[in-house]
Amino acid sequence: MITRSAFLLGRVAPEDQPAFDRHMRETVVAEILTYPGIRRVTLRKLAQADAGAEADAAYMQFDLFFDSHAAMDAALASPVRQAVQERIKAGMGPFAGRVIHVVSDMLEDRA
Repeated sequence: MITRSAFLLGRVAPEDQPAFDRHMRETVVAEILTYPGIRRVTLRKLAQADAGAEADAAYMQFDLFFDSHAAMDAALASPVRQAVQERIKAGMGPFAGRVIHVVSDMLEDRA
């Protein structure tokens, strides 16, 4: 299993958080689920940070799960993803910060 994670490092003004969070949950996740070959999407929001954490701690994290690197690469190169990216960018106005992406291989998953 391959996971591509997107970290939104920064802030959303408190008054904008409800609408921004709802947009991410209801629109962005639904759109990402249209990527070809995607298996699952998770969305997390920072609940707390350890003392001394960076000022631009991750406001949100998306995890996109794929069966393989090839499946992920095909999804990221797809016209569906390109169209979704444009709509995601259009809704990012309230977010002040940067987005980073990392890809990880699942080594083990235990309960």
